Amino acid sequence: SSGINAEYGDRITYMTDDVVTIFLVIDNMAKTLANMLVRVMREPRVYEKMVAEIREADLDSLQSMDKSLRYTEMVILETLRLHPTLMRGIRTTKHENTELNNGLVIKGTGMIFFGHLVLHRSSKYWKDPYEFQPERWENGSKDITPFTYLPFVA
Repeated sequence: SSGINAEYGDRITYMTDDVVTIFLVIDNMAKTLANMLVRVMREPRVYEKMVAEIREADLDSLQSMDKSLRYTEMVILETLRLHPTLMRGIRTTKHENTELNNGLVIKGTGMIFFGHLVLHRSSKYWKDPYEFQPERWENGSKDITPFTYLPFVA
């Protein structure tokens, strides 16, 4: 009963992995959409701007939607900044005695845990970090400090 069936081989394991993956993707999408809707409904200015954009958008194809729903994209990016899909990330050091930007040295090799939520709400990198401001994304990621926006990094 190792999950491997003589007739089907490893298909049961693969199917289980697929089902779990689909569940996790749908769960994360649902949480992101719920957080976005709550944020938009709490901000009448954002709601009005987003609804006006959607009403005027060219929805004939994915390419035209991508071009005509720019503010909606900014709302999604800002939602993911304040409500990342993952709460923490893990990285391993590849070299002995790794020195970080702040001068801290990790002796030997090891793991580094970092919090997305802390990073995304740090006043060191974000002006008014707790405020929902989709406009901060008007220039794309050009105004964002590299490696300070990591909504999907595990």
